[in-house]
Amino acid sequence: MPFHQEQIMSAQPEHGWTAMPLPEIRTVDDLRSALSRYGFPGDRERFEEELAAAIGASPTNDLTGAAAVVRAYRHRVLIRNSPDIMAALEEARAGGGGA
Repeated sequence: MPFHQEQIMSAQPEHGWTAMPLPEIRTVDDLRSALSRYGFPGDRERFEEELAAAIGASPTNDLTGAAAVVRAYRHRVLIRNSPDIMAALEEARAGGGGA
């Protein structure tokens, strides 16, 4: 009986991007480190600017705006580390994400 072996396609994106192990993000300092290492280019600088603006505009008893900035940038680190999302972004950037 002949042996038939199917070709297996790699799940790695063609552009070579692979996920990195996610860092623990429990504090704002953890987030700063994660943005420096795992974020999109410029994320760390924009985070600092947006966080400072949100804190400056917040009432002293309500830092909801600052918390929203922290959540948004934490989410960006998670997006940056998702192979599926990054592959979709690459496809859309290359013009393959048609509607």
